[in-house]
Amino acid sequence: MVKVGLWALLAVALAMGGCNGRADTQSGPVVQRSTEELIAQINANNALIPDLWCRLDIKVKLPGEKHSISGHLILRKPSRFGQPPRELRLKGGDSLGVAEFELGSNSERYWYTLRAPRNDPVHNSVLHGEEESSGSAKRALDLLSVLGVYELPADMNKQPWPVLQGYKAPAYYIVSFFEQSQTGRLRVLKAVWWHRRKQQVDLIELFDEQGNCYLSAELEDYRQFNGAQLATTIRIFWFEEKLTLELKLRDVKVNSGKVSDKNFVYRKPSWARGD
Repeated sequence: MVKVGLWALLAVALAMGGCNGRADTQSGPVVQRSTEELIAQINANNALIPDLWCRLDIKVKLPGEKHSISGHLILRKPSRFGQPPRELRLKGGDSLGVAEFELGSNSERYWYTLRAPRNDPVHNSVLHGEEESSGSAKRALDLLSVLGVYELPADMNKQPWPVLQGYKAPAYYIVSFFEQSQTGRLRVLKAVWWHRRKQQVDLIELFDEQGNCYLSAELEDYRQFNGAQLATTIRIFWFEEKLTLELKLRDVKVNSGKVSDKNFVYRKPSWARGD
């Protein structure tokens, strides 16, 4: 893989995305929950995060490569539950300020941009992409899903329906969301691992149409912001590309008024316009 592929993968992986076994290292009482109670508890917390602004440090790891990037993450969830999240913005650059990227989504399109100096043998390309298809909603949804801030489907009578499992790892409840195809075949879409002692989500897994886990995220270092518990360290694993992203959230602002419509306005960068 050429070095510039790292930046393209970063943009795609942050937009899209073996799964991990978990060990119990915590003491304390084991909290019992039904499926309905557990989903309601997770949703009650995440409903307190209508929008988010933070500074962000990102460590990127590929076979034989490691890089560090810093920037901002801005997101706003839809006002009506169940609607696809379409508003997010991730901007960043390297420590020297010579390379920069942006990943964004609004109600109309998904986009990513990358500019890097052409005389840099590591980052020697300029990328620019836009998409107006329905895929943009799925990319945004995947990113929000692994950040652990999006509400889970709460209607047990609709697809995808949740199944609560606790026998695979006694320290955890695993809420797996299934859908049934027209042929009657069941497939899991998503699994949420909830630690029964810590009372928090430790792991989120997303699955492809073949039932393979293509993206997972470990959530750690929970802190409270405006009454909501939020993971401030998130390790994202994109297995097909052997890509690992570690996100460190800092200076977090939840529902603070820092997120506005102008955060999600798309403007093609001057270098992509040929100016």
